[in-house]
Amino acid sequence: MNYSMDTIPLFGPYALRRLRAEDAADIFRSIDTQRPYLGRWLPFVAETHCVEQSEAVVAGMLADTANPVYTIRDGGAFAGLIGFKSADSTTRTIEIGYWLRSEFQGRGIMTSAVQALCRLAFEEMGMKRIEIRCALGNYRSNRIPQRLGFRLDRVEVRGERLADGEFVDLNVYLLER
Repeated sequence: MNYSMDTIPLFGPYALRRLRAEDAADIFRSIDTQRPYLGRWLPFVAETHCVEQSEAVVAGMLADTANPVYTIRDGGAFAGLIGFKSADSTTRTIEIGYWLRSEFQGRGIMTSAVQALCRLAFEEMGMKRIEIRCALGNYRSNRIPQRLGFRLDRVEVRGERLADGEFVDLNVYLLER
């Protein structure tokens, strides 16, 4: 598997496709039509009001070549986003972040997508540590690293401020090679 590949098959009709500028419209449409669902755990949802904001965010992601981002596809349909952030070449640590539209939950898609990114991080990017941060009460998100053999490394107290102003603790999961 080569992380410069445009498409990475997962299973069935599902695949990861490298983020493109034109994906901003799908990302904004997902945010805009699923605000209550996505906004519960993703603080940026409340601040995203127009497609131009999503275009600017996507442009920033595309400019950050150390942290590739992928769309999650069901055939041609946009299902979610997954990518790397906070790559540290000194410690060889990288973080994976992800979100999925509500109608795609419970199918194993995100678990498979995270597994694919772990392979990329270890085998292609030379990373030694992968972190995933999940809000304490976001049970679905927490189950993914647990299922994949990550260990709970620590809890970041008041690690993230949600859109409603509430601070939540973050479970920080770690997978080491």
